Amino acid sequence: MLSPKPKDKKPYAPRVFLPYLILALGLSFTFLISFYFSKLANDQDQSRFNSAVQEIDDRIKLRVQTSIALLRAGTGLFAASESVDAQEFDRNYPGIQGIGYSQKLRPDERAGLIEQMKSQGFRDFKIWPEFERAVYTSVIYLQPMDNRNSVAIGFDMFSEPVRRAAMEIARDTGMPTASGKVTLIQEPESKQSGFLIYAPVYKHGADVGSVDARREALVGFVYSPFRTDDFLASILAENNFDVSFTIYDGDQVRPENLLHNSPPEERKAHLATTSKQQVAGRTWTIVYSSKPSFELASNRAFLPYTFAAGLLLSWLFFAVTRAEVHARARAERSAHELAESEATAIQTLSERELAEDALRESEERYRELVENANDIVYLLDFDGQITSINNVAEVILGYTQEELLQMNIADLLASESIIVGEQLLTSGHQRTNYEVEVVTKAGRVVTLETSNKLISRGSQPAGIQGIARDISTRRKAEEALRE
Repeated sequence: MLSPKPKDKKPYAPRVFLPYLILALGLSFTFLISFYFSKLANDQDQSRFNSAVQEIDDRIKLRVQTSIALLRAGTGLFAASESVDAQEFDRNYPGIQGIGYSQKLRPDERAGLIEQMKSQGFRDFKIWPEFERAVYTSVIYLQPMDNRNSVAIGFDMFSEPVRRAAMEIARDTGMPTASGKVTLIQEPESKQSGFLIYAPVYKHGADVGSVDARREALVGFVYSPFRTDDFLASILAENNFDVSFTIYDGDQVRPENLLHNSPPEERKAHLATTSKQQVAGRTWTIVYSSKPSFELASNRAFLPYTFAAGLLLSWLFFAVTRAEVHARARAERSAHELAESEATAIQTLSERELAEDALRESEERYRELVENANDIVYLLDFDGQITSINNVAEVILGYTQEELLQMNIADLLASESIIVGEQLLTSGHQRTNYEVEVVTKAGRVVTLETSNKLISRGSQPAGIQGIARDISTRRKAEEALRE
C-alpha cells in the first residue's frame, strides 16, 4: 500500500533571510562599537586636555601669587622703616629680578627728591616726563640695577593712563593690583607685551580704614614689571605641554589686548577652550588649543582599524552563514524529495542506506568544518570542565585533545583572567564576548578573544559553546603602534 503523497512544502524558505539578518546585526554592532570607541577616545583626549589646561592655569596662578608675596614683603620693609634708601633696598632684595619702588610727590617736593637721589649716586636723575601736574610719582629704586632697568629711574608712571588706573585701584583698595597691557619703559628693541603689579605703601602708623584715609596716607608703590613672554617662559620650560595658549588682557578676545601668543600651528586644533583667570584683581582671558603632538597620544588613530575589522567579520559571518543556509536548504530539499519518492514508490533498503549515508556525510562535513576551523571550538559544562574541543587547540595551547578533555577551563586561564572565567560560566542566557589570557603547555601566555553562548537540549541548559581566536599578534601590533 502506497503512502499518501506529502504536501509540497518549503520549510527552509524563511531561513534564506538569516545571513542578511546576521549581516545587518554585524554591521549595526560594528557601527555601535566604532561609535563607542570614538566616544571613549574623545573622552580620554578631553580628559588629558583638561588636565593640561588645569596645570597651566595653576602654574600661572602660582607664579602670580609668588610675585605678589614678594611685593607684600617689599611693602613690609617700607612699613617698618621711616625711610628706605637705595642701599637698604638693595640689601633686602639682592639679585631680585624686577622689583622697584615709586615714590609719590607733591610738586614742591620734586627738587628735594632730585637732590637726594643725586647724593645717592644717581647724578643724572630727573623726574620725567617733564610737564606740570598736581601729583607726581617717580621710580627711585629698581632691582636689579642693570643697564636696562636704569632707564626707568625717574619715570612718573602716574603720567601714563594704563599704569595710573592700576595705581589708583591699588591705592584705594590697599591690595596688589595688576595693570593692563603696556610696553615697559626698559623694553629693548625686540618689544614684548608687558604688565605691572603695584602694591601700595602707606605712612607708618597712619589710619587706612577708609578710601580717603588711604589716599591721604599713600607714600608710594612697591611694584614689579613683567615681560609677559619671559614671565611665562619658566612655566613652559618645566613641562613640554601638548597644549598651546594665547592670553588676552581683559575679559574679551581682541587683537589689541594680546599679551602672549604661542607659535601658530599648521593644522586646526582638535580641542580648544577658553578660561578666565584673575591676576592681582585684573581679568586675563586664556584661549587654549591642542597641538599636533597632542594627537600622537590619542587612541583615535585606531578607530579606522576597528571599523575595518568589524566590517570584515560581519561579511565573514554573512558568507559562512549563507553557505550553511544554502547547504541546509539543499539537504532539506533532498529530504523533501526523498519523502515524495517514498510516498509514490516502493522504498528500498538501498535508498534508506543512501539516505543514512547522506546524513552521516552531512554530519561528517560538520565535524570536518569544526576540526578544520582556524579558531578553537569548544564545549564546557557549567563547572568549567572541557567536554569537547577541536584539534586547533593542540596547535595553539600545546596540549593534546585527550589532555584538554581532562582539564577545567580554570586550569588554562592566567591569574589575571580567573574573574573573566567565572563571569563566562555565570553569564546566564546571554551571548558573551571576552578577552582572556591563557597559559600554554610551554608556559607562554596567549591572548584569546572568545565568543560564548548557552546551549540547551530541549528546554534544559546543557552547557556553554564557544569559539576562541588567538589575537596575541594583533595585541602586540597595537602596543607597538601606541609606543
